[in-house]
This record gives sequence, C-alpha cells and structure tokens, in this order.
Amino acid sequence: MKSALKAMFGSLSPWGKFWLYLGLASLAAAAGMSFAVGWKMTALHAVFLACLSFVTAFLPDAAYQAWNEGRRGVAIALTVLAVPLFAVEFGQHAAYTAGIRGHDLATARVQNVKYDDGRKNVEEARQLLVMFEKRLADLQGENKWSTTVTADALRARMQSLNLAIDLEAKRGGCKSKCLERTKERDDTASRIAVLERVDDMTAKIEATKKVIADARTKSATVEHKSSQTEHMNQFLSKAVALIGQGSLKPDEVTEEGTQLSANLGLALAASGLPALALFVAGLYRRQEDDEPAPVVAAKSSPQATSTVHVIENKADLSEFWKVLNSTLNTKHA
Repeated sequence: MKSALKAMFGSLSPWGKFWLYLGLASLAAAAGMSFAVGWKMTALHAVFLACLSFVTAFLPDAAYQAWNEGRRGVAIALTVLAVPLFAVEFGQHAAYTAGIRGHDLATARVQNVKYDDGRKNVEEARQLLVMFEKRLADLQGENKWSTTVTADALRARMQSLNLAIDLEAKRGGCKSKCLERTKERDDTASRIAVLERVDDMTAKIEATKKVIADARTKSATVEHKSSQTEHMNQFLSKAVALIGQGSLKPDEVTEEGTQLSANLGLALAASGLPALALFVAGLYRRQEDDEPAPVVAAKSSPQATSTVHVIENKADLSEFWKVLNSTLNTKHA
C-alpha cells in the first residue's frame, strides 16, 4: 500500500502529507459506510460499494494527472465517468445517513412512548385509587358503625330474625312484635348492603394498589431515551423558523425540510470529502530528485594520452583540472 501511494503521489511536502492522511482517514470511514449499506443486501454488494468509494476518491486526482501529462482525452473521459459514480456514491451515503438518523429517531420515540405509557398508567391508577379511597371514607363516615361489625355477623343475625318472624307468624299472626322483627331485619339487610359496598371498595383499592406497584416496576425498567438526532433537528428547524419567520415554532414543512437538508448535507460531505482531500494532497507533490549531472568528457591533446575523464561531481572536476595542467606542462616542456 505504501509503495502504491508513493507511485501515485510521489514525494509530498509536509502539508501534502497532512492532506493525504486526512483523505485516507475519511476514505476509510466513507468506504465503511458504503460497506454497511451494501451488507444489508449481500456481501457482494458490500464489497462492490466499498470499492466504489475508493474509485471515486482517487478519480479526480487521476484525471488531473492525466491532464498534466498531456493525455487530455483520458482526463476528460475520467471526469465524465466521475459524475455518475459520484451520484451512486452519494446515494449510498444518503441511504446510510437517513437510515442511521431515522433509526435513532424511531428507537427513541418508541421507547419514549413505552415510557410515557407506563407513567400514564401509573397516574391513571393513582387517580382511581384516590377516587376509591374517597368513596370508602365517605361511606364509612356516613355509617360509622361499619367499622365495628362485619357483614358475616349481620348475615347470621338475619337468619335469627327470619326464624323469629316465622315463629311469630305460626303463633297466630305477625302483629306488633312481628313488625318490629321485620323492621330490624330490613335494617340489618341495609347494613349488610353497606358493608358489602365497603368490602367491594376495599378490594378495589387493594387491586388498584397492585396495579400501581406493577406499573411502577415495569416503568422502572424503561428509561426515557434522549435522541441526539431529534435535538439536532429541533435546533436547526427552530433556527430556520426564527430567521425566516421570526418564530420558535416551526411548521411541519420547516421541520421535515430541515431534517432532509441535514441528511443531504452529511451524505454530500461523506461522498466528496475523501476525493477533495486526496486531490489537494496531489497539489503538493514535490519534484523528483535531480538526476545525476550530465557526463562531461575531457580528452587530452594528441600529444597526450587519450584518457577520457567523466565528471560527475566536484571531486572529479578537481581531478580533471590536475590532469589537464599536467598535460599542458608536459607539452610545453
């Protein structure tokens, strides 16, 4: 990988290396997002879309290099091909962004509905409990005797009263004494009815308390979920509404438009950032190292030996002048 990058970008300045590392990091993230989208379809889609991210990231720089090398037709063809490829890449990132943000919103809303429903059930049961307790208190306040006797005891008394009435009737008619027993029986029956209402209200109170306890236990396991996406959408939509309408209550169009704009912006950035960073890195390529100095041949005069000296650096040049001076001195001598 290092040798491939060396071949593509050559020797980069420190600023160019910064852009290269930034581009590679963003490319890794972008390819990962594309891979995640493709994985929901098939493994082949995942690999293909990850490769697409790499192609779209390096394509602009490849076109630029071809243009600088004089291959204008290749550069134009690569530029034209980059348009649909970037459109497909953008679509994958739009799907990924919308999916992640939408899932976050849906998860938070479903969980919060459960949380709110649990609290609502507790509140409704609590209000019902208050109502039952008030009815019981009123009933017992109107019939203070109800706290000193039970319905079963009164039912046993009812049997005795019925028996007494029957005996009086058999003795020759149900006159004043029988009438008194009848009134006492009716009063006992009324009291039994009151005690039955008290028992029924008490049972309802106990059942309601159990419902409250169960609801509280259940709601304790469901936490209220805070959605970062929802807070972001609310902030942006309120900002748009405040600037455009002078209100902090955005309408439905503003809310949906803000969410759509956020999704599109993130998808566009994820699609274009790797290519932009790598293209900028390519602008800071250094020139290749200077090639070896040209070969300079120095020949001695016809009287001297026909030695050829190849000058490659300053040391060779110094040696050349020594040989030349020696040759000239020999000639004059």
